[in-house]
Amino acid sequence: MPKPYLLTRPSGLYARYFVPEDLQPVVGSRFIVKTLAGLRGDSARLLAETYAVALASAFRVMRATGEAGVADIDVKKMLEEVTRAQERGELRHWTGRDVQVGRLVNFGEVTTKGAKDTQDFIKTVQAILDAEGPGASESIVQPKQPDSPLLSTEIANHISDLERRRLSSDTITESKHSLRILIGVIGDMPVNHIKATHIRSFWEAVRWWPANATVKPAFRDLSVQAIIEKGKGLGVPMPSPHTLNKHRQRLNVFFKALEDSGAIDRSPLKGTGREIDTDRELETGRPFTDEELKAIFATKNFVPWASKYPHRWWGPMLGLYTGARVNEVAQLYIEDVKQIEDVWGIFIWKNDRNQKVKTKSSIRFVPLAQPLLDAGFLNFVEDMEKTGHPRLFPHLPAGTKKDGTPNGLGYGRQLSRQFAAYLKGLGFEKGVGFHAFRHTLSTRLVEAGVDVEVIAKITGHAKKEKVTTLERHYIHVADVKSLPERIRAIACFKVPMLLERYKAGLFLQCLSESDDLHP
Repeated sequence: MPKPYLLTRPSGLYARYFVPEDLQPVVGSRFIVKTLAGLRGDSARLLAETYAVALASAFRVMRATGEAGVADIDVKKMLEEVTRAQERGELRHWTGRDVQVGRLVNFGEVTTKGAKDTQDFIKTVQAILDAEGPGASESIVQPKQPDSPLLSTEIANHISDLERRRLSSDTITESKHSLRILIGVIGDMPVNHIKATHIRSFWEAVRWWPANATVKPAFRDLSVQAIIEKGKGLGVPMPSPHTLNKHRQRLNVFFKALEDSGAIDRSPLKGTGREIDTDRELETGRPFTDEELKAIFATKNFVPWASKYPHRWWGPMLGLYTGARVNEVAQLYIEDVKQIEDVWGIFIWKNDRNQKVKTKSSIRFVPLAQPLLDAGFLNFVEDMEKTGHPRLFPHLPAGTKKDGTPNGLGYGRQLSRQFAAYLKGLGFEKGVGFHAFRHTLSTRLVEAGVDVEVIAKITGHAKKEKVTTLERHYIHVADVKSLPERIRAIACFKVPMLLERYKAGLFLQCLSESDDLHP
């Protein structure tokens, strides 16, 4: 007979039954979980035993009749009938084996017949419990929870699943990081022993985890606990809300998978608070001022630095007038520059194996502002077509691991570093970089009175519209219905200087002579 395992949840007690392995494909689950109708103590146990008897009968019929007769057994309906019978006071006879009541009395096998017999037995049980005093009922309603696989085993399985699903290396690396901290703090225990208190210990550890500790030489050979203690000694600042939410998202995926597999009944994350609401918070960073933009694009500064490579010339200009992320600009292909409804623009999407997008909302068509066209961007595109290289900025590598496979960091890393070094040479403070163009566009459009939903369509921030697949046709991604409002919005973006004009053929020689090109 299936043994009930009682679960305590906010909505009341539940009984969980393990389905025999040979019948799991038929039932469609490893476990059957049934509410105990608000009952507590012995009344709940009796109903759970009644369910067990009914299930045992159903399992015998399934095995005896084979698959051809399985359709005649509706397990859910059967359990509902038992519940209704209980509510009417018509519990049928049930049999329990090795029935232990309290600490002293073991009835062995008990059989009750009908509602009166059942109620009489409940009174007998209650009298025994009253005689033994407080705490006696726990011995019959709290069966021992069997141990599940160890945390280390489930972490290894989880990472293997992420790799099999071919998720980005960033996602896998971040998941490894969060789970490394978790096991380093709470130890290698069965996953069904992990409780909310362990999760709170994890959050305490994250509070003192130094930024980029996994790559800094000072922390390289230290254990998780040693890194945390060192972080406390250094008085490291609080992690950002974004960092905390990323940790929660990774743990949530991990524990949800354990729930789905039946390894745990309830995620220990539940009850420890939700994600931090960052909807009203600005992203880290700041916009450029007018004086800073003048300095960045001043001929005496910009031309000597930018004329060496096409990504230095056009990368900052595109960042300024599109608000695109550095990787979105760096990964552009020639074929991503298209004309839709007589409007020239760039498609930001995942159309090649080394291209990546942050979210589905990031997939978009951004119209090219008139200052970009006036500066000769389309002439540059024509030059690139003549070279035969498929990408706009072929000097930028995607980044690879030691085995030569992509490391998932994307094309933007080198452009980001070069531009940061350029700003440093101009006297900018540490931390200001390419992303400030994104803040500049968004901030000035808000100040110009542009609706935030329209700005989101330009910058690729999260919005209500959903892109169903990454392979949608150009015209769909372009969202032609809202194209006019995006064009008007971009026209509202004003800066206090003109862009340096591109001279046709400027980069043809350096492209033909360079061996450091990446298709």
